[in-house]
Parts: sequence; C-alpha cells; structure tokens
Amino acid sequence: MKKTILANIVSLMILSTTVFADGYVITPDGNYVSGDSYSMAPDGSFVGGSSSTITPDGNYVGGDSYDMTPTGEYVGGSSSTMAPDGSYVGGSSYIMAPDGSYVGQ
Repeated sequence: MKKTILANIVSLMILSTTVFADGYVITPDGNYVSGDSYSMAPDGSFVGGSSSTITPDGNYVGGDSYDMTPTGEYVGGSSSTMAPDGSYVGGSSYIMAPDGSYVGQ
C-alpha cells in the first residue's frame, strides 16, 4: 500500500512539472533547478535531472557526477561556473531563473 501511495505521489509530481523554455524547472518546494526534469534525492531535497549523487559533504546534486567549487561547495556536473551574484552553478554557463537565482546549463 505504501509503495502505491508513493508511486501516485511521484506520478503527480512528474505530471505537474513546469518546464521553462530556458532550460530549467520549478520543483514542488519552489526552487528552480537546471534541466527539463527533477528528482527527489534520498534526503528529500529536489535536484535537477533524473538521478542524484551524494557529495562528500553529505548533500545531493543532480546527475551522476559533481564538481567542487572554489568555495568548497559541490555542484552537479563535471564543471562549475561563477554566476554574477558570486554563487557557483554546475555547467559551463548559467541563466537567471524568475526568482533571481542562477541555474547552470
């Protein structure tokens, strides 16, 4: 029974995903992540993409790999880029989401 309920919740989350033309999606908790989909990591956070990877500091990032930024944080992907606000995003470029945060591409 619990698996059925969880499957229904996941199906509902997938059906209600809003994909923006610029290459990011909004997650159920109101954050923006890069890509055209998101997934829930084991800790309950949402990450971009269909899979998550645990980093050495215990957080999760989207995808199958991660990169450590100069500030010691981890981002999904094999490279990171500094956005105009000083934050780092995974990927070789970034875009600004509607809430003013930056997501990698």
